[in-house]
Order: sequence, then structure tokens, then C-alpha cells
Amino acid sequence: MLNKRRYDIDALRSIAMFLLIFYHLGLSFTSFAPYILFVQNKIVADNIWILLSLLNTWRIPLVFFMAGIALRLSFQKRTRSEIIKERLKTLGLPYIFGAFTFGAASLAITSTYYEGWSDEYLFFGAYAIFDGIHLWFLKNIFTYSLLLVPLLNFISNKDSKENIISKLLDRPGGIFVFSLPVILEGHLLNGIDYASYANTDHGFYLGFIWFFLGITLVSQGDSFWDSNRKNWKIHLVLGLGLYFYRFINEFEGGSALDNRLIAFESFNFIFLMLGLGATYLNKDSPQLTYYKTAVYPVYIVHLPVQMALMSYFADVNLHPVIKFPLILFLIIFVSLTIYHAIKNIKLLRPLFGLRSK
Repeated sequence: MLNKRRYDIDALRSIAMFLLIFYHLGLSFTSFAPYILFVQNKIVADNIWILLSLLNTWRIPLVFFMAGIALRLSFQKRTRSEIIKERLKTLGLPYIFGAFTFGAASLAITSTYYEGWSDEYLFFGAYAIFDGIHLWFLKNIFTYSLLLVPLLNFISNKDSKENIISKLLDRPGGIFVFSLPVILEGHLLNGIDYASYANTDHGFYLGFIWFFLGITLVSQGDSFWDSNRKNWKIHLVLGLGLYFYRFINEFEGGSALDNRLIAFESFNFIFLMLGLGATYLNKDSPQLTYYKTAVYPVYIVHLPVQMALMSYFADVNLHPVIKFPLILFLIIFVSLTIYHAIKNIKLLRPLFGLRSK
């Protein structure tokens, strides 16, 4: 089963990247925007946090989980040394190039919007490589890969033999055993903002847990996919139930800030996505072939595109309900235009995470 192409994983990786773009634009419409160097819309619409808070608990953990799954599927047909070389090309090079150029450009555009131009902005590239800006999670994934690739023979169940993990997945409710390390991390780091993933200890540890789970669970083959298909409705009820608990407590009252509950909510939404993917998205299509290739370069370039568009449109007197989808469309359109401009240039393809033709 692990030798077969999983089109649902391709689709979910594309969806995860799009959700990050959607989320970033949403932040520009909140009062939080200036504090994270995002261009802010003149009409602040903090009600959008109702939607952003729904995504916030699982958008980044889903990326790490997908990365772990992708690494394990890659191991089925590559050696460990080949995987490291591949990860250097698809993670390391795009991270350095993307942070130095597009990450720095995002900072420069935003700083110019708020403070006016300064020649000091020309040095943002060095800072951006260290910080990562919107690409920070790539250095985490590369670090996890370096740590776990040497152990793949021990943790990957390459022969898909029945073991205690697959037996747990086959049992009703067995999948929830694997929420325990996520909940434990929430318990140990309770009291901090759960969504503070970027360049934090919490983000690093949580990302490692989800990356490891991705490798371990997908290694169980049919037991994993069958569990996802069988349990997605349960995950839907639990995930939405925990979210609405936070919602009715205005995301602050009661136990709404308890990271153990948020971690379990996150777990259920991620496996809801896996279940929906396994049920409805595991089929090839020309659209999937296009978007799975385009989404990585589009994500790399999207943030300075967003900041430039917001700099122009921030003062335009349009209701956020109209402006938000308009800007989102333009971000995707301009970013796709850049992708089409570079995709056939051999020297540029590796810089955007594209494999050689």
C-alpha cells in the first residue's frame, strides 16, 4: 500500500499551504497586524478571529504531519542518503533563497509602509535567513529530517508487518491513543499561547511530535488509512465541540486557554482532514497535478505580494467582506504569474523547490 501514490496527501499538502496564505491575509485585517510587521487594513475587522481561531490550532501542526508522511513515503523508494540530499534541495535551498529575497522583501515593504524607506532595509536579508519569516517551518522540517532519517529503519515498519501500533489503529477509538503525546506537550507548556509556533520551543517540540507521528502512523499502511476513513465523523464532532467551547467562552474564559484541550482539538481537526482526504480526495486529476507543483513556489513568493497589495489597497474604502476575497484572489493570481514566469527557467527551479525537469 505504501508503494501506491497517495493523491489525498498531495491534495492535503496543497490545502495546508493555501490555508497558510489565507491565514496570513486574515492577519492583515486584525489589530494584531502592526505588531508582527504585516500591513494593516485601515478598517480593522477583528471579528475575523472567529474564523482564524478555528484554523489556528491545527494549520501548522498539519504541515508538520504532512511533512512526516511525505518523508516516510519517500523512504519507500529512496535510501537514507538520497532522502537527505533531496531534503537539502527541496527545503534547505528554497529556505535560504526564499528568506533572503521574498522574506526580506516582505519586511522592507511593510517597514516602508509604516516608517518610510531606509537604506537599512537592504540588510534585512541577513536577518530573514536567521528568522525565516514565513518560511521558518522549513528549517524545523529539515532539522527533524536530519534527526530521524538515521532512525527510519527502526521506526518506519518498511515491511508493513502487523504490530502494536497497527493493532491499536484497528481497534475502535485506538487512534486517540496517539493524541497523548500532543496533549502531554500542551500540558508541559500550558499557559503559553498555543498558536505561537514560529521560532519558539513550543513550535519546535510540537512540530517534532507531529512529524514523528506522521512517519510512524503512515508506516502502518492500510490500518492507518482505514482508521482515517472510519473515524472522520467522530473527529468532526469532537473538533467542532471543543472549538465551540472556546467560542462561547470568547476564546479566553473557562478552560478555553488550556493547551491540553486545544491540543486535543487540534488533533481531531487534523485527523478530520486526513479522513476527508482518504474518503474523497484520493484520486488523480489534472488540477491536482498542477496545484501540487505550483503551491510551494506560490507560498514562497506570496508574502511580499500580499504586503505590496495591502499597501496599495489598505486605504481603499471597501468593506472587508468585499476587500478580503478580492485581495486573496490577487495574491494567488500574482503569485501564480510569478510561478509561471520561473517554472521553465532551469537555474531558478531549484530555488523555488521545483525538481529538475
